[in-house]
Amino acid sequence: MLTFRIADNDGKTVLMEHPMSVSLSSSLSAPADSLRAVFAVEGEVPALYSIEALDGDETVFSGRIDQQAEEFSGKGRFLTVYARSAAAVLLDNEARPQTYMCPSMRFLMKRHFEPLGFDRFVGPDKVFTGQFTVAKGMSEWAVLEKFAKIFLNTEPRIDRTGAIDVSGREGDGELFLPAESLVSFRRELKNSSLISEIRARALPDRGYDMEFGSELAKSCRVGRIRYVNAVEGRSGSITGVRRLLEKSDAAYERITAECCGRAKCSVGDVLTTGLSSMRYRIRELNYTLDSRGERTRIYAEVKKT
Repeated sequence: MLTFRIADNDGKTVLMEHPMSVSLSSSLSAPADSLRAVFAVEGEVPALYSIEALDGDETVFSGRIDQQAEEFSGKGRFLTVYARSAAAVLLDNEARPQTYMCPSMRFLMKRHFEPLGFDRFVGPDKVFTGQFTVAKGMSEWAVLEKFAKIFLNTEPRIDRTGAIDVSGREGDGELFLPAESLVSFRRELKNSSLISEIRARALPDRGYDMEFGSELAKSCRVGRIRYVNAVEGRSGSITGVRRLLEKSDAAYERITAECCGRAKCSVGDVLTTGLSSMRYRIRELNYTLDSRGERTRIYAEVKKT
């Protein structure tokens, strides 16, 4: 069972070992992990700053507390805390509008991310040609996401160590769930996710004459065409077109698996089960603790090699 280290605004910490309930969620589509935890307490609780969830010596969540609430009833006094992981800092801060010439990740670190407490990044350390515009109203996370998409063709994330990762690498962990460990298992085949063909415009003086097709969509008799401009405004690239097809193929087959206890894995890791020969990439994890015990629900899609 998880234990929790909570710090108040004065820096004092306390270890909470027996939560009443916990909900911990992480997803590849959401920059920040989210946590809700309820504890039985005695006496008034000071204003809180941060919370860590620990599994032995392993930190499985670390973030600032967004909200705390105390309730008192005939059953006792209870503290509920809501928190998000480090990426929330980038989501909550608006970036200064400006345009950079020949941007680099190292330059953006100094101008945007280091002032918010991020001191390391993983990914290419190079200067790119062209310009990069930070528009009015963009969050610092939107700046990071836009840079990674345009110049690196990757999706950023904040790893467990607090580093900004724009390398595009997937998780390197693997989890096997035998059939007898599963509380439930659901497999879906989703034709609506498939794109049969993408027609790309790759040169300024040419039309949408570069074609990319999906063999999976063809075998499923799906006809769905998309057009991508890979020239104007650097809104796309040939690599991005291929990635779009790969994503649509991967989303065709998805599973939902639920097991007892906390599954020791992360989003991006590979999942195999005793009910299927396929290898899946974990897209979302939901861990809960309540009166029924501990459970983990895993959402995953087929891993494309």
